[in-house]
Amino acid sequence: MYTIQYEGVDGQSRMQEFDSKSRLQLTSHLARFERPILAVYEQTTPITKAMRTELCSLPPGRLSRAAREFATFQG
Repeated sequence: MYTIQYEGVDGQSRMQEFDSKSRLQLTSHLARFERPILAVYEQTTPITKAMRTELCSLPPGRLSRAAREFATFQG
């Protein structure tokens, strides 16, 4: 199970569960995500950096704007 922390339309931080055991499926889901992504967790462990790396390995044309901004964040 994964949890995606993102910014809602009201500017508040929201959480969305992604029920899968596959990081590949999670990467595919994040690539299409339409809201700004703040963090990604596997159970309670942050995997934000790993998912940024995974998204960077995809062709830019496959990423939503939010996913591209998340993947290239330098912070």
